Amino acid sequence: MNEYIQQILFILQELLDEHRQLIEYGNAKTEAITANSVETISYISSKEKKSLQHILELEQRRIFLIGKYMLDQKLTSHRSFKMEKLIQAVYHAYEKQQLQTLWRELSAVMKELQEINEFNQQLVKMTLEYLHFTQDLLLGPTEEEATYHRAVQGMAYNRSSRFNTRT
Repeated sequence: MNEYIQQILFILQELLDEHRQLIEYGNAKTEAITANSVETISYISSKEKKSLQHILELEQRRIFLIGKYMLDQKLTSHRSFKMEKLIQAVYHAYEKQQLQTLWRELSAVMKELQEINEFNQQLVKMTLEYLHFTQDLLLGPTEEEATYHRAVQGMAYNRSSRFNTRT
């Protein structure tokens, strides 16, 4: 097996593991959001940040290794460092199959992670909307709203219309 392909496969496996870890963090964050545990959310976010930094480093290494492989195979016409181009360029069936398998798994895990993150964003948005609604109920509208509201009310009373029901 080509040494660059072997290293790329190793990096893809690490990326897969990191993304699975992010899924675990995302699920834990969902529970923390529903429990309104700000401390837990903060802790999970710091863990996610470290994991994302590691993913960025792995991605840079992956792109570098793809470039090295392309140069090694004298495939300089490929300026793209996408996995699809690499899979097309690999000649050995076993290497190609392993790359395809890991890339499909990684793509599926990334899609799942994206769905979890979107769900968590919606949860946070709904929680904030609920908090604003509760605040408005408890404290009443803000002064700006009251001033604007009174001005609009005054304008409505001054208008005469033939549909005015108070006449």
